[in-house]
Amino acid sequence: MVDLVGGCLEAAVAISVIIKNLWYVVIKPSIHFTVMCLRELLRMPEKKNQHLVPACYLKNFIADVSYEKKVNPNFTSGIYVNDKNLTAGWKLRSIRHKTLVKSYFYNLPEDDSKQPVIESYLSKVEGVYPKVFDEIRKGRTRNENMSFMSYFVTLQLMRVEAFVEIFQGAWDKIAEWMDAFEGKDNYQSALKDVAKRLLVSTDLGHVIHPHATIIYNSTKFPFVTSDNPVVRRQVNITDALRVIPKRYLLEMEDESTEVAFFFFPLSPNIAYLSCEMLKGQESLHFSDIDLENIFYLNYFSIVDSYSKVYSSVREPIKGGEQLSKILSSESGLIVKIYTQSKRIISVGSIKSDANSVVTLKVEDLEGIKQIKEGEQVKLMEVLEDGVSIRGMRECKASSVNYTNGEVVIESNIKLNT
Repeated sequence: MVDLVGGCLEAAVAISVIIKNLWYVVIKPSIHFTVMCLRELLRMPEKKNQHLVPACYLKNFIADVSYEKKVNPNFTSGIYVNDKNLTAGWKLRSIRHKTLVKSYFYNLPEDDSKQPVIESYLSKVEGVYPKVFDEIRKGRTRNENMSFMSYFVTLQLMRVEAFVEIFQGAWDKIAEWMDAFEGKDNYQSALKDVAKRLLVSTDLGHVIHPHATIIYNSTKFPFVTSDNPVVRRQVNITDALRVIPKRYLLEMEDESTEVAFFFFPLSPNIAYLSCEMLKGQESLHFSDIDLENIFYLNYFSIVDSYSKVYSSVREPIKGGEQLSKILSSESGLIVKIYTQSKRIISVGSIKSDANSVVTLKVEDLEGIKQIKEGEQVKLMEVLEDGVSIRGMRECKASSVNYTNGEVVIESNIKLNT
């Protein structure tokens, strides 16, 4: 019995020593660490001001203000900002300026405002960007760098207001229809903020990567960028020749074929480009003989902007006042007609629309001479302020009035009424 009691006492003492050691070696430091983390979390500011075009990207467009700093050492550098019609004048703004951020734009209802999921994810991606850009700046366009940049371009395309508003609007409309059909509100709740939620799970870089390359601009005319910096268009060979020197393009005669075109300025003299009409993926070098191409690339960037244009210099485009008038007047209806080998784009209108027959008024009388009466049409489309409002495939130009510009497009598919 004595031995049993003695053994129990020894065991109790041993356990006491172990617990004491655990307290000092493991438990106490863990509690201390947890308390420190909680204190740090409490001190952590809310991620309120969020860049839709990241600061790591905008830094490459910061203006050279060395002269101003000589006069005033406290002069703050930044980027020049104008409105999309170039009518507000170029104003220097810090890349942290309130006009370049949105409050809680990426926050979800269930988020911790100090660690919002989407903003935190975007910050991690942005942390890699400067290193990859520096590699590309040095001419190192190997596959890993181009693969990341292709992902970054598609992510940037999807994260701005211009894309989120349209994409979320489409989902909201679907949810509205589904809820109306079921008499409930399930879909509107389920699809809320889906355009933003997809940012952390969608990688479309592989779509544009196979046709991607880098432009190096050695001229004195810099690339501009905007609050919707990824230019995405469908281009035919005529469009491509405006923005890419002929020496880099495949030989094509079919003007009715369009391919995807992505352009993303990385700095005033470097840009990402993806286009199926390129001969290969070798880098493109623009010199003074390519100034017209640079002008049109900048024109695309301005036209595709959401509300603001950014530049590294105060007057990036010659003839800015004249261009401003053109940009301010560009609105209304645009008619597109694609024949088997030609594409006609003109200001126009819809005169009548009766199911399978649409009568168009085309202003470009010279352009419609390329359409033959009775000719098959691959696609007819009418756009209002850039948004498609009417289209038709599998059709023909049943009548063309070359004097007043009236073109009758008739569907090949007849519906019994």
